[in-house]
Amino acid sequence: MLVATVFDLDETLVDSAETWNRVIGAVAERHGQGWTADDWTAIQGTSVRHWSGYLAHRCRDLTPESAAAECADGMIDALEGGRIGLLPGAADLVAAAAGLGPIGLVSAAPGGYVRAAARTFRLDFATMVTGEDVEHGKPAPDPYHLAAQRLGVDPAGCLAVEDSGSGIRSAHAAGMTVLAIPNPATALDLDVLELADHYATDAHIAAKALPSLVGL
Repeated sequence: MLVATVFDLDETLVDSAETWNRVIGAVAERHGQGWTADDWTAIQGTSVRHWSGYLAHRCRDLTPESAAAECADGMIDALEGGRIGLLPGAADLVAAAAGLGPIGLVSAAPGGYVRAAARTFRLDFATMVTGEDVEHGKPAPDPYHLAAQRLGVDPAGCLAVEDSGSGIRSAHAAGMTVLAIPNPATALDLDVLELADHYATDAHIAAKALPSLVGL
């Protein structure tokens, strides 16, 4: 029986991808560099260390640390300005999971943004693992292993809810049962979807299915 649920944040619960792209592009432009669709594709779903290093390489007056901080500040401003919202059904999905056992969050994003999102949307997680908490981020299993450790649960007893290929790979490698709510890119990646144990087209459907998935 599954006893805990662990969620990804961006594009699983929060409708934020477009805002991330705009914010990172604005940071690049402030530092004299353009930002293209190819740049965005190159960093989607990667760890803080990867995308901040990518941006710092493009903008030579930035370090990976300053790049991550500047982007996180832009995302926090967007949260506080109401320019980022929850995906439809996300609040119900988190509430349903919380009614069945402890819940955690595993995000590749900077900690300041992750904590601000949890506060903004009043999402009360027993633990939150951010992109700064592990040396090897998604698709490595380390973030999900750390979440399970903090929850005091064996990874095999956790349901991971993910939208991205890197996240699905990470949770699967950690030994968790994976519920995929695929984004448009993931939906075309049949290899990664084969790693997921369950699928839902949106959070509303996932919330209704959750009791049966955790064995209740």
